[in-house]
Amino acid sequence: MALLGYKSAIIGFDAQFENQQGSYADIDRVERALYLGKGEVAAETPDTNASVDLDCIAALGRMAHANKVSVDDIKVIVLAQDALTQAAQSLAMENSLIVSSLAMALQQLDKLIKDNNIVAIFGVNLTQHFSPNTINVSTVDKNSAHDNLATISFDESFQGYQNCRGLAAVLFSSVGYARQHNSYVYAWLKGSAIGNEIGHVAALALEDAQVKADDIGLMEVSALAGDGLKETNALVSHYTNHKSLATAISCARTVTGEGEGFSQVFGLLRSVIALQQRYIPGINDWQKPFEHTLSSWDASSFYFPTQARPWYPDPQGNAHFAAYSCLAVNDEYCHVILAENKSYSSNIDKHPKADIRDNGYIATSELQMIMLTGDSEKVIQDSLQELEQALVDDNQQKQQSLKGIAKQYFDKTKQISCQYALVLLCESKQELRKEILLAKVGVATAFTKQTGQFNEWRTPKGSYFTIKPVNKLSKNNDLTNNVCFLYPGIGATYVGLGRDLLHLFPEIHQDVANLADDIGASLKDTLLNPRTIVRPTFNELKQLDLKLRGSLADIAEAGVGFACVFTKIFENVFKVKADFAAGYSMGEVSMYAALGAWQQPGLMSARLANSSTFNDRLCGELLTLREHWHLPELADNTHEMIWETYNIKAPLDEVISAIETEKRVYCTIINSPDSILIAGYPADCLRVIKKLGVRAMPLNMANAIHSPPAKSEYDNMVKLYTMDVNARLQTKMYSSSCYLPIPQLSKAIAHSVAKCLCEPVDFPRLVNTMHEQGAQIFIEMGAGRSLSGWVDKTLAYSSKNTSINDEDSLSKAHVTVPLNAKGTSDELTYFRAIAKLVSHGVELDLNRLFNGSIIVQNA
Repeated sequence: MALLGYKSAIIGFDAQFENQQGSYADIDRVERALYLGKGEVAAETPDTNASVDLDCIAALGRMAHANKVSVDDIKVIVLAQDALTQAAQSLAMENSLIVSSLAMALQQLDKLIKDNNIVAIFGVNLTQHFSPNTINVSTVDKNSAHDNLATISFDESFQGYQNCRGLAAVLFSSVGYARQHNSYVYAWLKGSAIGNEIGHVAALALEDAQVKADDIGLMEVSALAGDGLKETNALVSHYTNHKSLATAISCARTVTGEGEGFSQVFGLLRSVIALQQRYIPGINDWQKPFEHTLSSWDASSFYFPTQARPWYPDPQGNAHFAAYSCLAVNDEYCHVILAENKSYSSNIDKHPKADIRDNGYIATSELQMIMLTGDSEKVIQDSLQELEQALVDDNQQKQQSLKGIAKQYFDKTKQISCQYALVLLCESKQELRKEILLAKVGVATAFTKQTGQFNEWRTPKGSYFTIKPVNKLSKNNDLTNNVCFLYPGIGATYVGLGRDLLHLFPEIHQDVANLADDIGASLKDTLLNPRTIVRPTFNELKQLDLKLRGSLADIAEAGVGFACVFTKIFENVFKVKADFAAGYSMGEVSMYAALGAWQQPGLMSARLANSSTFNDRLCGELLTLREHWHLPELADNTHEMIWETYNIKAPLDEVISAIETEKRVYCTIINSPDSILIAGYPADCLRVIKKLGVRAMPLNMANAIHSPPAKSEYDNMVKLYTMDVNARLQTKMYSSSCYLPIPQLSKAIAHSVAKCLCEPVDFPRLVNTMHEQGAQIFIEMGAGRSLSGWVDKTLAYSSKNTSINDEDSLSKAHVTVPLNAKGTSDELTYFRAIAKLVSHGVELDLNRLFNGSIIVQNA
């Protein structure tokens, strides 16, 4: 990689802070707070609420150790004011330089790097003396819709920042030193400028970096309390270009609060982390700018993300750029341009595995998983009692964190294979005590009654136990896990889907990025993660969802892309491969793409975008329907609804009887024995629904697949889905086109998809067929949990007067595991899913939940 044009390399960082919400004693907990856009309030664990020991020497030592250099080799610049000189002295006065602002530190940086090769810039606030523009958390109205403590001074609802103390450090080296010592580079310093006139300085920094304003994807701002307008005016005047809504605003003070010199360096550190971890930070409580600045923001390239979202690779393979607008209270100003460090192994492999960027996001979560195993009820109950007593002892001695307890039990159980596994989920020791009490009763009930609803025990939190682990009781020894990956249809896609997954599971990033030349476009980034100046209302988000569902080509492509994301998580992170797979409706396309049946599934992006079949014939203008039903062409600027899909609950034979005289109503999908979709001309459908005397729910999906009119597009579908295939997979891929496994041949797959999309889907038949062949664990690889519910209904079995030893009682043994729930965090949903899978005996690699760090140790 060419290194021309870089001023210096950022080869390390460290940070700790505490505010009125909690304490963050290591860089991985800090990074987690940065991603969330706010601190997590720990429930009661002393290890997170205790005061942080802000030891500058220790922080310097950690950075030196990671880079395998001596502390004595590092020149230190400290942002210090009167009360902070002690911090500089503790870092060895003869090797330190004290300055008043980051602007002054950067002015010294070039010279010191030339003389010393390695320089650390520290921002420190070790005292309880805070800026007057801070606010006490206790004064905020807890009943308000938002607390205004996680927003910025550009927001008209801003009240003030909370108090904060902490240290932040960024370690720089010369470009030559980084290359010679093969240092891990988190980001490059591309250019900078300092001065008192903000707008002029910003322009100079862009010129120094040889970067255009259009290229900046993220702008970290100071947003000082009381000085927001000055920074606003300067930024919008110099970042007004033809790319609207292209540059995200972020601000570290929304996470930490005000910490003076610490806040300045922390803002730089946040920009580096966002670049290295490839995400756009969010401003959780952002509402809207001041009314008199709204037009200026609208004319600029900026937007205000309210939640973190992925920062997908540039389609041309270019590095991402971030800028940092740092204004000090004394009006000293600097503008810094940072570049992502990208590594390429070849022109073919744009996203090599070597460029995976680890983090400790899940490993530092407040949410923890404690696993207890045993071969009898007594062993499980004894383990619960032992854990309860350990918590009592710990309450007196305060020796072990909740994470430490979880890790201890993980290490203990991963070496042992037992019949039963109880999994407890909790976010504090107090919550763990409650889950233990519930588990004692739940486990006893499960072993006593053993049938129907008492086969398993669960809590609202997600703790789980079953006395009938299907993978332990299965007699099919030819299968690894009896696992079936189920791929939902495209209708489940929604705004915000999967926005956290790439950060939760960084192992999947490179494989996902290599799926398409522009993976952001394939995953419909701008549709699923809207860019706005003003926070969207609930109704506005609902309208965005409806608009998304109305574009068959868009949701088809997004559905395929996220199916790949969900699948890569299980294959790359948890090391689980599917024995069986099936797709519901267009989920069949997702199945072939996600499992790797096709060599280049990314080819589908351009094909879908240019496909008349999925843009105006079976969707949009619905030209195929107009031709089939002999309807007139739609006049300009008019809207006529000629197709709707309805979900009804009625016996299939009654539905077929009711529509047999209708020419424009079709049974398109059988979801479960009592859930059926009918579709067609709305008035005709409503007439059928009235005849049946049932309730109906319109799905707001104007696409005419799975109906007789779709058959005219069969040949076009075959062309669309004809792609080269990879070597044969072990997974048996079932299709609703024939309810058999499909040979992994190009034409066989293409015809299977076309036939599936042109004919009705009998989902219960598909599920029963796979279950008869050994599929028992059904994991839903996409949005929602509809497929899980339909599988449960399809395989429902009443085992009256049977016991766990009665072979007949296991005839419909199965478990369904959804991986996504709208309105619930991806992290919690995955923890709940894993708890269920562990209890049912599925072999998973769970190291990601307990280990990981953003810090890279230099080789």
